[in-house]
Amino acid sequence: MPTQVLEAPIDFEGLAQIPALKELQPDPLAPLNRVLQTWFYKPDLQAIRIALGAVMAHYLRIGDPAWLFLVAPPGAGKTTMSLMGACGLPQVLPIGDISENTFLSGFYGHRDAGLLEKLGPSLQDGHTFTTQGDAILLAKDFTTVLSMRRDKRGVILSQLREIHDGMFKRDFGTGETKIWQGRITVLAAVTPVLDRYYSVFSTLGERFLQVRWHRPDSEEAGDWAIQQQEHEPEIREQSREAITPIFQQLPAVAPALPKEMRQRLAALAEVVAVGRTHVFRNGFGNREIEYVPEPEANTRVSKGLAALARGIAALHGRAEVAEQDLQDSFRVGLDCLPERRRRIILAAVSREELNAIDIVRTVREREVEDLAALGILAPPGQAPTGFTGAPGRSLGLSDRMAQLFVKASLEAR
Repeated sequence: MPTQVLEAPIDFEGLAQIPALKELQPDPLAPLNRVLQTWFYKPDLQAIRIALGAVMAHYLRIGDPAWLFLVAPPGAGKTTMSLMGACGLPQVLPIGDISENTFLSGFYGHRDAGLLEKLGPSLQDGHTFTTQGDAILLAKDFTTVLSMRRDKRGVILSQLREIHDGMFKRDFGTGETKIWQGRITVLAAVTPVLDRYYSVFSTLGERFLQVRWHRPDSEEAGDWAIQQQEHEPEIREQSREAITPIFQQLPAVAPALPKEMRQRLAALAEVVAVGRTHVFRNGFGNREIEYVPEPEANTRVSKGLAALARGIAALHGRAEVAEQDLQDSFRVGLDCLPERRRRIILAAVSREELNAIDIVRTVREREVEDLAALGILAPPGQAPTGFTGAPGRSLGLSDRMAQLFVKASLEAR
């Protein structure tokens, strides 16, 4: 008599969570990494992973949209590597020039002229037209917005603030009112000139996170660029083919963020929120500090960093955020600080001497004064608790900021 075998369904999902088997699973990002390493000189794979994490967070609807500035010098490859490959994904729209009429337009006889009005059907109620729709906007050059006249730039930044919050409304002289509602994620390439305008964003309310990568450190990058000639369409196509499968099967639930990691992100977000606060100085003479505003709350930064960490974890198919995903988010947090401030703060963490920081002396001293006024650095001539270096020569964090850095840098248990 043959032996009866009970055939139970195989729990493939459970098997996939066994540590020994998880290590054998292929990395979904490996094909994209190979494409980039084939065509580009030392591509910043972490920065590209972060950009795709923002896209994934959009699809999974993780909290408020995670908007991201991709900050790099011209020619560094930020557009080709991180933006163009995502153009074939659902809801993704590349945008060029941005004006005050880009998102909702009141041109007579063109009821769907604005970009947001094309995301879904418009419902008419009298003279009010309401559109609902989601999109991921890829802005290839946000620097043109920054270079606009102050009044025009202010209008666009104000519109973006409303769009980030999920609703944008415009009233027109024709008597019509147009309203958009939905979810928009923006990834915008911009040059480091952005640091000249951080006071503008600080005043209007900062919605963007930032990831910075730097120019190639060798003339060999030029040789690689020459080899790309006549292969640009092929590079874009290969990038799309590598990116598309990553987003074809979205997880049913966004990856979880453990409590300890939440606390670490919140600690870093507090440093960032205080560290990017603009300090107002007199525009003439010795440019003394006139006003130190109260910093923004760390809530928006915390939520953005958490959304990125969870989005990056989802790229790898993880059910829970791993330390690597958290470190990617940490990089974004520190990159949100203006470049000179970031360098000075990191120098203070490592207790470097002030003169060792390669920044023009007068600019460096003003930045140190600003950071001391904000309570990030110990006051001039006073070393923080537990610091035995020479006061006035070495940088040190204030006690509170030192505690926040310690809390943020705790290793995962």
